Amino acid sequence: MKHFLFAIFMFFAMAASAQEVSYIHKALSAKGCVMKYSVVKQDSSYYIIANVISDRMSFLPESTMKIRTFNDEVITLKGTAIANGGQSIGVVSGNIVIPVTAISSTAQFSITPEEFEMLNNGVSKVRLTMTPTEHEHTFKIDKIGKKLYKFYLKVKAENDNF
Repeated sequence: MKHFLFAIFMFFAMAASAQEVSYIHKALSAKGCVMKYSVVKQDSSYYIIANVISDRMSFLPESTMKIRTFNDEVITLKGTAIANGGQSIGVVSGNIVIPVTAISSTAQFSITPEEFEMLNNGVSKVRLTMTPTEHEHTFKIDKIGKKLYKFYLKVKAENDNF
C-alpha cells in the first residue's frame, strides 16, 4: 500500500509543469504529501499558489506560510484556501481492489516584490498551517526559493508587456 502511495506521489510530482516547483514530503509516512508551488499576479498583487496532494492534509480557510531563507530571514505570508477536493482511486492487489483517496487542496498567499527578492537567497524551511497537522519541510539545499523568484520575474515581465 505504501509503495502505491509513493507511486502516486511520484506521478504528481513529475506531472508538474515548467511553472511549478514541487517536492515530496515524507513519501512513505502517514504525513506524506506532494507540495507544488507557482506564482501568479492578480490585479496589482502577487501570490504564491500552494497545492498539496495528500491522503489527509488540506489547507485551513485562513492559512499561514512561514518561510526561512538561508540568510536566516523569516517571511510570514497570510493566505486563503481556494479549492479543496478529493478523488478515489482503486488499486488492484492480486484479486483485491483497495480504495485510496487522494485530497488536493489549494491556497493562495499574498507576497510582495520585496519578499520575492528575499526568496532569491534560497529557502531553508517552509511551514504551512493545515489540517489535521502542520506541514513543515526543511531543505539542506534550496529547491524552491530561486525557482519561485524566477517565476515572479517571468510573471512580472509578462505583465509589464501589456
